[in-house]
Amino acid sequence: MIAECAAARERGDWRAACAAARIDVAFTDAGPVAGLLAGFAPDLLRWHLPRSSSGNAALATGMRFLLAPDRPITPDTWVLVVRSPRWVTGTQRLTLEAARAGDLEEGPVFPLPPHLWDARRSAELRAPAAGDTADLPAVAPTARPRGAGTIDLWASAGWLIDQADARSWPRADRATLDGMDPWTAARTLRWIADRFRGWSFPVRADGHPRSPVRHVRLEVAGKRNGITRSLLDPPQPGMTPARPSLHPVLLRRPVEIGLVARGRIAVREVHPLVRAALFPDAPAGSVPPRRHAHDVRVRVRCGGRWHWVGLRGNDLDLLEHTDADRMREQALRAFGGSLAGCFRAESAWYGGDGAVPRGLLEHRRDLWRRMEHGGSRVVLAMLDAGLDPHLRDGQGRTLLHRIHLFDHTELLPRLLAAGLDVNAVSRRGWTPMCEALVHSAPAELLQALNAAGAYPQLSLTDPAEWAAPPP
Repeated sequence: MIAECAAARERGDWRAACAAARIDVAFTDAGPVAGLLAGFAPDLLRWHLPRSSSGNAALATGMRFLLAPDRPITPDTWVLVVRSPRWVTGTQRLTLEAARAGDLEEGPVFPLPPHLWDARRSAELRAPAAGDTADLPAVAPTARPRGAGTIDLWASAGWLIDQADARSWPRADRATLDGMDPWTAARTLRWIADRFRGWSFPVRADGHPRSPVRHVRLEVAGKRNGITRSLLDPPQPGMTPARPSLHPVLLRRPVEIGLVARGRIAVREVHPLVRAALFPDAPAGSVPPRRHAHDVRVRVRCGGRWHWVGLRGNDLDLLEHTDADRMREQALRAFGGSLAGCFRAESAWYGGDGAVPRGLLEHRRDLWRRMEHGGSRVVLAMLDAGLDPHLRDGQGRTLLHRIHLFDHTELLPRLLAAGLDVNAVSRRGWTPMCEALVHSAPAELLQALNAAGAYPQLSLTDPAEWAAPPP
């Protein structure tokens, strides 16, 4: 995706870059936002957007992000609005809209500084990471006074904060500050305040208008910045009914710094634009290695020892057992005996009794995440590489149950041709059509499933029936 977006951007084809990054463009006239689109890097935007707390690395849902010109915003200023998916378990596609600032609908919106989405400004990501933020002491973000807590750190960084009052805040509010970086927060706050003519902005982790707001607010106080805890939302000279807000994830120190420092990822695995900003000494030609979801080895406990099992796609290979071992286990099973470790893991892997070992569970989660975040292109590549099309996830769902996550036009015919049951039932008792209805799949997919004989059958002439909940 990154490579395709970069190639499209070099050609000046922002629509092709959006298509590669799985972003649906909801406007036709790009003239009013041509300046923003000139440097738009949709892959860089996707790299930085907040993720959900569900643990599956999906994008945070139901949120609006604002891409605005680097100047004060008026009601007539044209901006770009990025909408995240509605469902955590739904498609990871984003939607890009163009609108006048004064026409934005009411509710929270999260302005994004240019270095998070504009390839021309990506080098500025290094500024807050290095601690050279205006109006704050030139202290590196990693320099925490010995024995100092979060409140002390923010105060030492130059923020105005009533320390005695802050220590009595609820733990959730103090935790909000703990996850953010004072230097990055100061720079982002000043940028938003200058563009939107405000002085006090709430810290929110959710984009739903009726969701509870964390009561921590960051405020512009003269040449310094302040932190308060307020239940009220003070009136501001707004340019729009939308309420510019701050997201705690976007106010933290770049996570890549810590991941590389701890050896969790290699420098070459960082987005090229981010790598150039944060790790300028890294070789320019280094690229992340292509990783595949086959040819994996996992250790399984078997008879008091650790054995290796091999995985190629969804096929399990018991590397340390012979055909004679398998015949013996089958004979014992026929007489009511229990399977040994490796054979028990094999049975559980293919949907039988028993628990799947942790290593195999991690592999299966990784396999599904690669497909969910990579889209149809990755799924088709995996199938070409030998992935078993009949694989199921931990809930017994097949690829047909998750077809709503992908572009079905090419994938659905291939799965049906491979013999997948369009009415297969998951452990929850749902068919692929039930899953598609629950996740508000597009009408074209519902019609295609219907034509393939999916249950429950739907009328092709009554769209209202498509929105009905599953039985």
